[in-house]
Amino acid sequence: MNIGTFDRLLFAYSIGSHILIVLMSIGLSVILPVLEYIAIKYKDVYYDLLTRRVAKALVMFFAVGTASGAVMAVELIDLFPKFMTIIAVVGVLPFYYEIFAFFLETIMLVSYYYYWDVFKNRMHHWLLTFGVAGGTLASAVFITMINAWMNTPNGFNISYYEKTGKLIDVNPFITALTPSTGREVFHVVIVTAFAGLMVLGAFFAYQYLRAKTEEAKTLYMKGLKVTFPMNMFLIIMAGLSGTLEMSGLLTYQPEKYAALDLNPYPIARDAPEHLFGTIVEKNGHYYVLGGIKIPFVQSLLAGNGNLNTPVPGLSQFPTSTWPPLAVHDTFDLMVIGGTLLGLFLLSVLIAWILKKKPYESKGFMVAQILFAILTIPIYIGGWVTDEVGRQPWIIYNVMTVYQAANYSPSIIVPGYLIMAFYTILMPFSYWYAFRLMKQGDVKKEISSYKMPSTAHGR
Repeated sequence: MNIGTFDRLLFAYSIGSHILIVLMSIGLSVILPVLEYIAIKYKDVYYDLLTRRVAKALVMFFAVGTASGAVMAVELIDLFPKFMTIIAVVGVLPFYYEIFAFFLETIMLVSYYYYWDVFKNRMHHWLLTFGVAGGTLASAVFITMINAWMNTPNGFNISYYEKTGKLIDVNPFITALTPSTGREVFHVVIVTAFAGLMVLGAFFAYQYLRAKTEEAKTLYMKGLKVTFPMNMFLIIMAGLSGTLEMSGLLTYQPEKYAALDLNPYPIARDAPEHLFGTIVEKNGHYYVLGGIKIPFVQSLLAGNGNLNTPVPGLSQFPTSTWPPLAVHDTFDLMVIGGTLLGLFLLSVLIAWILKKKPYESKGFMVAQILFAILTIPIYIGGWVTDEVGRQPWIIYNVMTVYQAANYSPSIIVPGYLIMAFYTILMPFSYWYAFRLMKQGDVKKEISSYKMPSTAHGR
């Protein structure tokens, strides 16, 4: 393995581990305002207890995510110094905005969690949840802006840089408004919150199955009654945002689009959809080998119902700039997996409409756990599809990963140590956070629980 490839491996492993923490931080932060509002509105001690337990886990994931984010920043500087040279000049503003978002998240979470009982008016305490969620989501938004800029770069004279290696006509203020920014931010925030809430729902389902008392079963069932409708909404938004993402690729990253849909040649109309398979070359011609071919569907989806929609093909581009064709498989796994998740949530909705009491069903609980486990590789597969699909570029059509990489062999030993550390840290973080959420005797806590007042002086 050469040093440039090791750089890619190390950062991929690190960021893959990091986003497993991020998805829980975002999932927990967006459910927190809902849980506490229900607790206050209906004076429900179960939801109040759930709020406190979720807040404990959020503090844990926030702490680990903060440390891991610092590792990401150092790795970017050490592993891809030439890339960071451009970022420092052109794309620095989203990084600065992310720091302010982090400050907001830190201040709000500390105030919310450690000064819980100081607030005599509980509604004032609840308002802090919007600061917590806002800071958490804003951090994700600004980091995603950088990624969107890598996919559709702007803010400097690209042609001049390619000729001379010098940056001129720099406008860092527009780097947060690239053609792909809105689509990518929308999709990333939605699917990350969805993944986090699916995992949280699996925790509630597992604890429900293990519960020994009716109080404990009620507690975790109430948690599922919140995660399910939120996930039902988010999976619909994920489908919509994913469609918008693909339409953006069709216009701004046609190589990537052609690789994801496995098009060896451009197709003028009636383009079929390929599920799995690969492209082989024979006598100077390219062929799709294996997989399943579904007529017309690609043009239908790309054109929002218009079968005359043309789609690009890989033959239009030099083979040296083709992404690895394995992204077609990760894309298919992501889409098929997301469809299965949607069908599961739809079946629960139908059962609820028919008054089948899915929240009290052992089958539903087991299914929730299994589909939450499936969510993780689907989510990671989405990131792999996006990042590997941009290869060989780190900045699309501007700089390749190997041009940006650090070729010093001194990074190899600490790199393997970082990967070993993440291998231990990730499962430990989940185990400890979930332990915090289940800690305590639910029956005793509920029997002695007193809801705080919602009005000052009462």
